[in-house]
Amino acid sequence: MSSRDNLLFYEGDLDDTLRGQLASAREKVDHIPRDQFLNSPEDEVVQHVVSELEVEPLVLFEDRAEMDQRETKIDVSGWRDRNPFGDRGPILVAAVEVVVSIPYSGDPQLWHLRPNRWQSLFPRAEVSSPDRTGAGSLKIIIRQPVDEPSERIKSRLDEELRSIRFYIESQHTQIDQFNSSLPRAVQDAVRGRRERLKKHEGIQDLLGIPLRQREGAPPVEPIQIKRKLVRPLPPPPKSGFKPEPGITQGDYEHILSVIRHEGRTFEATPRTYAVHDEEELRDIMLAHLNGHYQGAAAGEAFRRSGKTDIRIEDQGRAAFVAECKVWSGSKELMEAIDQLLGYLTWRDCKAALVIFNKHNARFSELLSKVPEVLKAHPKFRSEFQSSGDGEWRFSMTSLEDDGRIIHVHVYLFNLYGG
Repeated sequence: MSSRDNLLFYEGDLDDTLRGQLASAREKVDHIPRDQFLNSPEDEVVQHVVSELEVEPLVLFEDRAEMDQRETKIDVSGWRDRNPFGDRGPILVAAVEVVVSIPYSGDPQLWHLRPNRWQSLFPRAEVSSPDRTGAGSLKIIIRQPVDEPSERIKSRLDEELRSIRFYIESQHTQIDQFNSSLPRAVQDAVRGRRERLKKHEGIQDLLGIPLRQREGAPPVEPIQIKRKLVRPLPPPPKSGFKPEPGITQGDYEHILSVIRHEGRTFEATPRTYAVHDEEELRDIMLAHLNGHYQGAAAGEAFRRSGKTDIRIEDQGRAAFVAECKVWSGSKELMEAIDQLLGYLTWRDCKAALVIFNKHNARFSELLSKVPEVLKAHPKFRSEFQSSGDGEWRFSMTSLEDDGRIIHVHVYLFNLYGG
């Protein structure tokens, strides 16, 4: 056996490996198929690439260690006290072999990489790669002549474990720094590629329905929302990516803030508004939205279409839809979601679902039912962090094309008792 066999944390440099991993972020982003890349929200692309590049540190589960032992023979020709005259050997003597197996999790390649903080001596063990459950095995093997004190086995085991813990903790420091810097590097790579594609293909000039805020419109602060990220990317659209008009994220947030303001006004004076049906409540919302925005040729940006929905349209297609419904049960809410998803056929679709409670005295029960219905919908994709009680934000897929992602912001306003 070579003196270097089974040495841990010896073969490569962790710092060099992590730098190379970070430098590969742009390559990973650039290798995503163009249509899939353009069809995916920025945060989902970032999380997808981060999940590929982030490093899972080693964790050793010493409390689950198992031991095995057997009789064997070992060559002591290299032991000065056992071979004082330096005979060439081999000199085999009866011995005991103890194998301590300890499960671990994390990237098995880390067992071979040296951290910035290291010692002159390296621990030694056999490493088995993780199985389907994600658990690997570290085997510390200790052999000694049977006439040696048994306490030496424990002493050598403790020494190996102390050394292994030192190296794992040293790696953790570097890995934590790497993982925390990774999202920013990936985000820069994603934005860089989007800018290149816009410049090369003129996408920037084709995106965005012009929404101009009316002069003198009361300011409403946009709500900053941190969205929950998911790892897999949506598939590319069946028809491939095509530049299509859409409202900007900033306009979307402002539109939602106007709806939020109106809904809370309804709740503050429920007696005034509870007498109205879905269509009349829609018209009140519509009037206030058009008090903030104007469309082309100074017309109204938001239009009525159907009984209860509010739309922004361009070329006869909807880029934004707000559907207003009075709560009448989970089944009806599921149907309203189908109706909403049926309207939205563009790539950059944004929507709002406004639900009014007029008849249920147990409003708190509705606060738990509404998100359950949304998550149970077959087109549900992910839930983002909401901005407060009675609000939720989801991403869903089109009824016709799983490659098209639709963002739906849901409100539940309480008009009961009005």
